[in-house]
Amino acid sequence: MEWKKINRYVLYLLSLFIISLGASLSIKANLGTSPLICLPYVCSLISKLSVGVVIFIFTVFYIIIQIVLLGKGFEKRQYLQFIIGSIFSFFIDFTLMLVNFVNPVGYLNQFLLLLFSCLVVAVGVLLEIQTEVVYLPADGVIVAISKVLKKEFPKVKPFVDTSMVIMAAILSIVFLGYLAGVREGTIISALIIGPIVKILQKYFDSPISRLFEK
Repeated sequence: MEWKKINRYVLYLLSLFIISLGASLSIKANLGTSPLICLPYVCSLISKLSVGVVIFIFTVFYIIIQIVLLGKGFEKRQYLQFIIGSIFSFFIDFTLMLVNFVNPVGYLNQFLLLLFSCLVVAVGVLLEIQTEVVYLPADGVIVAISKVLKKEFPKVKPFVDTSMVIMAAILSIVFLGYLAGVREGTIISALIIGPIVKILQKYFDSPISRLFEK
């Protein structure tokens, strides 16, 4: 049983690393980042702080929002989001360093890298869903809003993602003078990552779940 728990947490950490790697690759594609990090990415350009540091600041903000919205309904184990957010922030900066040499030339190569980044993120999300350890802070906010509005998560997520993208676009234009981090890649990521996860689930749900069977 202990090995099952270890497998679960190891896979969860792996999922965070893979998601961060996909996010970093989307940044390098330079066609717009996914809704998950577009707002922190724009804020990092404005503040000159690293993307990881800004994501940690957002982590604290996201958790405060959840506590305010849910009150006593905020599960104690979700305080682990502080740790998870810290790890994810580190992974973002670390993977950006790892892929620093990736500089696609030409739109086609950028587009192919963007598609690959979506696949990488989808693999990470698949593992994250299967392990069911704790929400990523950004997802935790969506879950909290879903509970308050008594709406299903998939119905709330598009509205929250859209709001993040709009805020990122406004901030980039106001403070940077140009549209940064929000392009066609942002829309593509929002549209195809979910379907890719569903396809992967058909083939890998059972093999992954066996790792946690008692």
